[in-house]
Amino acid sequence: MAKTANVLQVLHLFTQARHQVRVAEIARLLEVSSATAYRYVAELEHTGFIESAATGVYVLGPAIVELDRQIRLHDPLIAAASDIMRTLSERTGGTTILARLHASKVVCVDQVRGRHGPKAVSYERGRAMPLYRGATSTVILAQLDRDAIRALAERDASEIRKAGLPTNPQALAERLRALGEKLVAHTQGEVDADALGWAIAIQHGKHLLGSLSVVMSRDAPDLAPQRIAEQLRRAALRVQGRLDSLKAS
Repeated sequence: MAKTANVLQVLHLFTQARHQVRVAEIARLLEVSSATAYRYVAELEHTGFIESAATGVYVLGPAIVELDRQIRLHDPLIAAASDIMRTLSERTGGTTILARLHASKVVCVDQVRGRHGPKAVSYERGRAMPLYRGATSTVILAQLDRDAIRALAERDASEIRKAGLPTNPQALAERLRALGEKLVAHTQGEVDADALGWAIAIQHGKHLLGSLSVVMSRDAPDLAPQRIAEQLRRAALRVQGRLDSLKAS
């Protein structure tokens, strides 16, 4: 039987641009033999993680949907934040986003549409976004330790430069430290041109989980940035308080 970690690499081949894969692609992209690629496919198909869409063509399977439902129902962060997000959207009028840090990306895990939010928000549930643009991501980036920032600066210099951030590790760390001291990050049009974003990091003890955000349309009536930031700060404290209660119990 193939090692689990190797088999699961196949699932990471599915992206927004690549929604189906062939065995030959698996072998080429993972640099394994055709026989090994077929073994990976057989194991994943047997467990329902992928299924055949046509001869030799595979798509994600129903087991993924089952697991997604379990996450929606039982993920502690979503459970702690769900009704708080609805209240935050009602009070601010904005769309609220709950995002998690995953490797070097940020993934939206829950969203509540607000009456004054943009028509569309790039931070859709399940969509991986870069760390370097938008309040939802950069407020997480600002909480990373210096070793993590140094590693990112060495690996993602091009993307960091495109985001208008310094690529020198020390300069990047200093810029992010200043951002982190503000607690609530605010950006305008960095991800979606018609959007204004406010975000705050969510911690569980010393563990950085992700961020909570409010996104408003640029033409939203009666914008009150300070009030939005304060509402967001209070909401984040309530989420973190609930997470601490779960840990204590």
